[in-house]
Amino acid sequence: RETLGDRHPDTLISINNLGELLRKKGDMDGAEPLVREALEGNRETLGDRHPDTLISINNLGELLRKKGDMDGAEPLVREALEGNRETLGDR
Repeated sequence: RETLGDRHPDTLISINNLGELLRKKGDMDGAEPLVREALEGNRETLGDRHPDTLISINNLGELLRKKGDMDGAEPLVREALEGNRETLGDR
């Protein structure tokens, strides 16, 4: 963060990776703000259809699903699927 800044793509990847590590360790409350920060930064910096943004959208959806928040997870997972189909096709 200090060197590249909060919105540099490499910083956002690191934030997302730390969030995912915490999620996989079972620390959902620690992971959620990091995953949300990475998603917000990716949307602002890279746009809604960039592959890194779509990964972040899916990661937040998966985190919410694991927390039992199906209503919060579903629109995110659908958005990631739609974005991937738009950018990559149905292959």
